[in-house]
Amino acid sequence: MAKIPEYYNVGNRDNITNEELLRIMEDMYKKIAIALNKKPDIFERETNGLSTDTQLSIGSININTNTNKIEMLVAHPTAASVTWKEI
Repeated sequence: MAKIPEYYNVGNRDNITNEELLRIMEDMYKKIAIALNKKPDIFERETNGLSTDTQLSIGSININTNTNKIEMLVAHPTAASVTWKEI
């Protein structure tokens, strides 16, 4: 997962306006959302990854709970199919 700072420096707090505070909060939210969206989604299910899992992002991980086979979604070759690779 992408790293984001644990402390956000807002600068001089003495004369901060509401607009500047809102801009800072929007910037903080954007950085958190980008970091969270970079993480892979992990699915545990009784099947291998399906070629029709088009709603999933590249980097998603599928764990077959029956066989413990682990796959990663590596490509969206068409709008109607995806490619999984065993890892």
